[in-house]
Amino acid sequence: MEDALWNTLLSKILALSGITIAAQQKPALEQFILQKAADKGCSPAEFCAALEAGSRDFDQLVSLITVNETYFFREEKQFDLLHDKIFPRYRGSPLTVWTCSCATGEEAISLLALGLSMGIRMNVYASDIDSEALAVLERGCYNSYSLRTDGSKYHELLVPYCTRTDSGIVFDRQFLRGIRTFRFNLQQDTEPPLGGKADIIFMRNVFIYFDRETRMRVTTKVAEHLKDGGLLFFSMNEIGSIDGTVCPQSLHKTNDGSVYYFAKGGGVQTERKDEAAAAQDAIRERLRQEAEKARGMSALDMLREKAKEGTGAKPPAESPVNLRRTYEAVCKEINRGDFTAARTIARAVSGSDYRKYAFFLQGYTEYYADNKSAAELLFATAESLSPDFWPAFFYHGLVLRDIGKEEPARACFRKCRQLLSSFGSNNPYDFTLDSFSPSYIYEACGTLQGEDAT
Repeated sequence: MEDALWNTLLSKILALSGITIAAQQKPALEQFILQKAADKGCSPAEFCAALEAGSRDFDQLVSLITVNETYFFREEKQFDLLHDKIFPRYRGSPLTVWTCSCATGEEAISLLALGLSMGIRMNVYASDIDSEALAVLERGCYNSYSLRTDGSKYHELLVPYCTRTDSGIVFDRQFLRGIRTFRFNLQQDTEPPLGGKADIIFMRNVFIYFDRETRMRVTTKVAEHLKDGGLLFFSMNEIGSIDGTVCPQSLHKTNDGSVYYFAKGGGVQTERKDEAAAAQDAIRERLRQEAEKARGMSALDMLREKAKEGTGAKPPAESPVNLRRTYEAVCKEINRGDFTAARTIARAVSGSDYRKYAFFLQGYTEYYADNKSAAELLFATAESLSPDFWPAFFYHGLVLRDIGKEEPARACFRKCRQLLSSFGSNNPYDFTLDSFSPSYIYEACGTLQGEDAT
């Protein structure tokens, strides 16, 4: 495909779906276009000109450039909050829930099953840009991969509504009629057929495909269909990067323990601002110096050096670090917008066996604080300290992609994919996965890389 046609196609996909295509995805997408054009007996330019949102060809294109992974009761902590504190408010009254990027529908089924188990009159709406994904929900046939450890405490709620088969589970038609499905393009469509406004909206794991402008536009649109006092849930993995720059003023971030979400109305929380440009430059320089020291110093020497600078750091204890708990603590502070506290937690990780984690967690913090150059340096340092540390390669690739360094980003995603493949089922570093499975990261790397890495 010529550059002019490729650029025209990118603009069309962005206009039709809001999805931003990375250059790394060009080989797979180009192959798709050329094959489809050959099958139809037309030129690639003619095929691209005929692409329309909602067509089968466009749905297949969207499936190619996105990673559809979901499962029942994903992000169990969110369902704990729904079960313990939110759904009980609606006993005796109807509850309208809209999952607006539902993929194959496990989320919608989970919400309906939970509500019915609590005696709530549920109105569940499920939409997606991909009609082929919606067809899976309408058929109600799922394999066992949709049942994961995350969410397993609620699996028994599905039992009254499904039948076990050799290949998975099949849901009863009567139960599925409790979910109203419709195709909805978050970029183009404006009026979802909800019959009013929703009490709760789920829009999880879709922001990875949108640029900042599209995120603001889509979130503003979705919030218009949320009742005053209604709640908007994002994925727990992405909410740390979602603030007033991508959300309308009608929404304010709130939390219950480690579960963060947005509420409509009731006052607007003032988000903490990142450091001013001069302060950011100072942070980047100090982090650069620390990274250089880390490559040639022991952890003990490095902390002694910090102590000389008046930081109050103590020599590292020999006791092991609870990495999952530390990661969750960092995420909690990021979600609150307190990046200073997150940095403090990350830098407190000590010991020669844990240096890579300290730099990774600092990079993770700077990534969400939008200090991309600092994050790039920190992730690169974590990689150099442990060449098999695949989370560092994954997030380093995301940073490089964000700042336009496409070829190095592609190399990071390729390396991450290779490491995940080599580890197989014995995958280390799973404390960084949260609700994502290794296979999801593997497929995401393939999509972001834009080529077959096998």
